Amino acid sequence: MTAKLPTPPLSRRAASTAPLSYAQERLWFIDAAAPGSAVYNVPLLTRWNEPVDIVALTRALAAVVARHEVLRTTYGLRDGRPVQYVGEPVPVPVEVIPTALRDDEELAPHARAPFDLTTAPPLRCVVWQGGPDGDATLLVAHHIAVDGWSLTALYEDLAEAYEQALSGAVPRLEELAVQYADFAAWDREVGGHPAMTERLDARLAEILAVPGDLALGPCPPRRALPEGDRLGRQHTFRLDAQLVADARELATRLRATDFVVLFAAFQAVVQRWTGQEEFLLGTVAANRPHPSVEQLVGFFVNTVPLRCRLDARWSFERLCDEVRGESFRALSHQRLPFDQLTARAAADRSRPQGPLVGVGFVLQNMPAPRLGDRPRWTAPRLLPTGTAKQDLTLVLAYDSDGDHDGDGILATVEYATDRYTEETVRELAGHFQVLLAAAVADPRAPLCRLPLTRPADGRPGPGVLFGEERDLVGEYRERLAVTEQGDRT
Repeated sequence: MTAKLPTPPLSRRAASTAPLSYAQERLWFIDAAAPGSAVYNVPLLTRWNEPVDIVALTRALAAVVARHEVLRTTYGLRDGRPVQYVGEPVPVPVEVIPTALRDDEELAPHARAPFDLTTAPPLRCVVWQGGPDGDATLLVAHHIAVDGWSLTALYEDLAEAYEQALSGAVPRLEELAVQYADFAAWDREVGGHPAMTERLDARLAEILAVPGDLALGPCPPRRALPEGDRLGRQHTFRLDAQLVADARELATRLRATDFVVLFAAFQAVVQRWTGQEEFLLGTVAANRPHPSVEQLVGFFVNTVPLRCRLDARWSFERLCDEVRGESFRALSHQRLPFDQLTARAAADRSRPQGPLVGVGFVLQNMPAPRLGDRPRWTAPRLLPTGTAKQDLTLVLAYDSDGDHDGDGILATVEYATDRYTEETVRELAGHFQVLLAAAVADPRAPLCRLPLTRPADGRPGPGVLFGEERDLVGEYRERLAVTEQGDRT
C-alpha cells in the first residue's frame, strides 16, 4: 500500500518569483529544446456578433491580466533552475487588421508565431474588423499559462470586464485568494515528498509491465525529434447528437460515465488495429486538487498513462466495466508528474526507446463559459498549429451549450505526419464511429463481432482481425449467409 501524500496549506507567497510547477517545467524544457516551436501555442478564435470596441477590449484584457498573474509571467534561470517572474500588470498589445477575416489560412501566421517566454508575457491578441457579420478576435496564449479548464474563467472574466469598459468604467475584477505561482510552489512541495517517490515507483512498475511503443498499423520508424519539432495535422469529424445520446444512455445503464463508454470504444478500435490485448494510452486529468484553484487561469492538466487490457471475446459491456475500474484507479495517479514517469521509464533499457505513451484519448467536458443571454461573441474555437504533441491523439469535445444534453461531439484527430498519413487517420476515425454505433446498439455482442466498416453490401465488416477473431467472425458470417439464404427461399 502506497503512502498518503501530504496536503500542505495553499497560501499566498511573499516573493515575486516562484518555481515552475511540474507541468510547467516539462513545457519549459520542450521550449528550450525547440525554441520557436508552435507546438504549445493555444490559438483561440472568436467570431463577434457586432463590431469590436478596441478601446474597451484593450481595457478588458488589461483587467484580466491584472487578475491572473500567470498571464503576465516570464520565465528564466536562477541557480541553474527555471523560475517564473511575475510582472506588473501591463496592457496586452492588440493588433488591429482593418479588413474582414477571409479564411483560416490568414490566421495561420498569427496562430503559429512563437512566444519568447523569457521576455514577453504569454498572451497576445489580433482583431479583424469590417466583417459583414461582425469582427473576429484571435487570442493566442502559450500552454504554459493556460489549459482547457482555464478557458471558462478566461472568457467569463473577459466578458465581465468588457461590459464594464463599455459602460465607461475602468474594469476591475475581484482579486483572487491565491495565484498560479502559489500553486506551483505548493506543487513542488508535494512533489518532493517521499510519498510521491513511492507512488511514482509503484505506478512505474505497473506501466513497465505493459508493452510500449504502440503503432496503429504499419507506419515508418519514429524519428528522433524534439517534441516541439514534430509536424502535425488534424482531421475533424462529428458524432451526431443521437449517437452521443445513445452512448450516454448506455453509460447511465452501466453506472459509468460518458468517458468510460467513449474510451472503451477507442480501446476496442486500437486493439483491432494492433492485435495487442494490452497497451498504454494517455489521457489528461484536470489536476486541480484544491478548491482555491478551480477558478484560476493556469496550466494544471497532467498526462496520465492508462493501462488497457481487453479480450476480443469480451462483450462491450464487460470492457466498459474494466475501463470504469481503471479510470477510477487513474484518479489516484493524476498527481504523479508525467515528466518524472517518462524519465524513469527512459532509464529502463529493457523497454523500447520511444515515448511513454504515443497515442492519446481526451474527452473535454469542462463547462462552456457563461457569456450572458446575448453573448457578444461565439464560443472560442481552438485552431491547429501545424504540429503534434503525440504520435496520434483523439480529442472529443461537446458542442457548446454547456450542459451537454442533446449535444453532438466534435472529434479531432491530431497526428504526427512522420508516422501517419491522412488516409490512415480518416480510416481510423471511420472505424471509431462505426464501432461505437454498433457497440451502443448491441453492448452484449463480443468485441470481435462489432463491425469497423462495419460496406456497400450492408454486411458488418470486421476490419482488421487477429487470432481467434477470424474464426469467430467467419462463423458469424456463415450464420448470416444461411439466414439470408433462408430469407430468399
